[in-house]
Amino acid sequence: MKLLKNRKFQIILIIAVFIVVAVLSINRFSGVNIIRNLVTIPITWIQKGINKADEYFAQKSFTRKQFQELLEENKVLKAENEDLREQNAGMSFLQDENQLLRDALSLKEIFDGYNIIGSNIMGSDPGNFVYRYKIDIGTRDKVKQDMPVVAANNALYGRIYSVNYTTSVIIPIIDENAGISGWISKEKGGHVNIKGDIRYKEDGLCLIENVSDGVELVVGDVVETSGFGGIYPKGILVGVIVEIFHDEITNERYGVLEPYVDFNSINTVFVMMEKTE
Repeated sequence: MKLLKNRKFQIILIIAVFIVVAVLSINRFSGVNIIRNLVTIPITWIQKGINKADEYFAQKSFTRKQFQELLEENKVLKAENEDLREQNAGMSFLQDENQLLRDALSLKEIFDGYNIIGSNIMGSDPGNFVYRYKIDIGTRDKVKQDMPVVAANNALYGRIYSVNYTTSVIIPIIDENAGISGWISKEKGGHVNIKGDIRYKEDGLCLIENVSDGVELVVGDVVETSGFGGIYPKGILVGVIVEIFHDEITNERYGVLEPYVDFNSINTVFVMMEKTE
């Protein structure tokens, strides 16, 4: 009885009676339809869910297929890129070789009495204030000690200091042991000595000394080899005078020479081999 007096229960009971009356008032076909709808609604939801799942996995499968295709295309592109890189390296090597031959030919035209052989600088050894540069040719290429070494612009680099079968060592003109007989290349020019000096070689410079009497030494004067001394032929460019000073005690004139060779950047040099009959 308490349950029947409960207001919430009364409301629920009224709603239930209303639903029963409504259902009984519908014909039997409608009743069947209601039951069928009640059954088919969840089935439809399930079918839609299955279809969505099929679409999802189909998309995932397609994505994986595309990913595999992209991987294959990437492999092909990498292989093609590597081929192009090798071709480019080969072309660069041929260009370097052609330039080397052109430079050698140009030097041969200047120094007709010499064979010119190009070489690559393998490294340097600036130890104990002594600079030496190793190149990749040696006695097998007929290289001998004291052969002149020049750069492509007909600028003096140094001379062969030592040699073995496959490599040689160059003593550059900035070294203290590299004495060169030079000539001031101008009208009323004269003889000078060129040598390396510990005060200047770190800056890639040389010292000018023993300036001939009567020669006016001026900043900007070009110095070349004189041809005296038996090692360097006449006419190899050495450098330009950038400073002049005077020793009041000895009354000697000196100059500082900036070589035409940049020893920090040059990678290729040419060995001059005098032709023999």
